[in-house]
Amino acid sequence: MTPDDDNETVLYEIDYVAEAAIEGPFDTWLRDHTADVLQFDGFLSAELLDDDTAAPPGQVRRLVQYRLRNRAALETYLREHAPRMRAQGIEKFGERYRAQRRVLAHREEFIRGAFSTENCLNCGEVLRGQHCSHCGQRAKVRVLSLGTLLRDLLGDITNFDSRIWRTLKPLAFKPGALTVEYLRGRRTYYSPPFRMYLILSVAFFLLTTVGGNPADVLNFEVDSDGNGGANVALGSGQQAAPAPDDGVPAPGIVDSKGAPVPAAAKTPAATPKLDPERERIIDEIVKRIPERADRAQARAALEQDFGAMTPQQVAPIKRFMDDPCGPDNLKLGIGLSKKYEDNARDACRKIAADGKGFGRAVYENIPKMMFIFLPLIAVVMFVLYLGSGRFYVEHLLFFVHFHAFFFLCGIAILVLERSSSMLVDTVVGSGLKTAEDVLTAVVVFYVPYYLYRAMRRVYGQGRIVTLLKYSLLLVGYLAFMTLTVLGLLAYTALTL
Repeated sequence: MTPDDDNETVLYEIDYVAEAAIEGPFDTWLRDHTADVLQFDGFLSAELLDDDTAAPPGQVRRLVQYRLRNRAALETYLREHAPRMRAQGIEKFGERYRAQRRVLAHREEFIRGAFSTENCLNCGEVLRGQHCSHCGQRAKVRVLSLGTLLRDLLGDITNFDSRIWRTLKPLAFKPGALTVEYLRGRRTYYSPPFRMYLILSVAFFLLTTVGGNPADVLNFEVDSDGNGGANVALGSGQQAAPAPDDGVPAPGIVDSKGAPVPAAAKTPAATPKLDPERERIIDEIVKRIPERADRAQARAALEQDFGAMTPQQVAPIKRFMDDPCGPDNLKLGIGLSKKYEDNARDACRKIAADGKGFGRAVYENIPKMMFIFLPLIAVVMFVLYLGSGRFYVEHLLFFVHFHAFFFLCGIAILVLERSSSMLVDTVVGSGLKTAEDVLTAVVVFYVPYYLYRAMRRVYGQGRIVTLLKYSLLLVGYLAFMTLTVLGLLAYTALTL
């Protein structure tokens, strides 16, 4: 088939002959001139060639070939821009060069025995091989069917898997190598940095949900005991079961004659009897103490202390016990408007009422926190390497790779931990548990070394300078991580 004029790719060829005395300035001008011409609509590419044809004595020959989308684009250029572009060369070199021009229309192209006169169905570019040189789509598009969709899906998955597996090895064992490769332009061979980061982070957080609720790690719940008291646990989600205050003698507490002291024993008779309000406050405090033995000792001390307090001294304690998040107790004092202070107090009450819900919300916001933390810590690296000629995005890329490695370590540990839990009380499970412990210990030491080696490889500075910047980076890392965590807690509390 012969393409029509609307889709016909054309070559616009210019043959230059210039005096040998101006060869250097002429070549410089010609490169700039060619780049300027490519900015006009319709120009696709250009080649600057040396013409081996014998030039007249004392002269040199240059050939420029422009590829344009179609003949209409060429005609627009010749009509609206060409006179001005030619005048620039004449103004600079006058009669010391001349140019001859011709237009070549594309007919057909032979590639290793095949030929194509067709256009890409995706972008319209003339096909030159099995794939479009402009957009990458296959030249031959299969008839759409369910099998086609499944094959495309399988191909995408396979292609991605091949890249991710090629990426994981240098990510784990060659600190900074992926960053260097990416900055050098080798990008198709490996998985894209942000895609890899997202895949590993999603895999990590999904693994934390296997075998239990990850929010239990962040348990802010206040659990009531049988007496209406409360025990606050932060961390494991596990807590010591409070023993009932039933008057049974507490272990380890005896009087001067060696007889057990009952857990509900009151203060010595010398202590004056307290009013009901003070007794209520002491009861509320004691009920929050898990161990019965500690309760007995605490009650004796509290009754003695409260007996010596004035009503004015007891009043703020009563207010706090009644409403810890009230305006008299939760005074922010950081210049927030009344609206936000009220929101903060409401959040405080929600946390007190549903600690597990708050922990769950915090956990769900951790990925958001990491996306905020990454650009912040990149700022620290940017400051440390001011004057190195590196852009901010290069430092951001460095930490994307580093945190992807961090998630990879976490995934490896979680896989071993979950596997050993499923095979508990077996030889295999015991071996996996040992492997988990060893790997955890290795990771603890390997991660700091990894960061140092990555800095050395990417930034190429000496050991002493790198160690100094490494130390400053750790300080900045800790500071920004602390700020980010505090921001996470505040954001979660206010949006709970």
